[in-house]
Amino acid sequence: MKIIASFLIVAVFSLASCRGSGGPMTRAGRGVDHAFEKTGQGISKVGRKIEHTF
Repeated sequence: MKIIASFLIVAVFSLASCRGSGGPMTRAGRGVDHAFEKTGQGISKVGRKIEHTF
């Protein structure tokens, strides 16, 4: 009985911790997306500056 109760408690806490911001791979994917977005914005900014100088 104690083993089943322990298993259920672990299962509930595991499922509860998966909600929200996602797992580690999801957070890493968001970080990569954010980095690419910032890089693209920087490239666009440099391109506009080059266009204005000519």
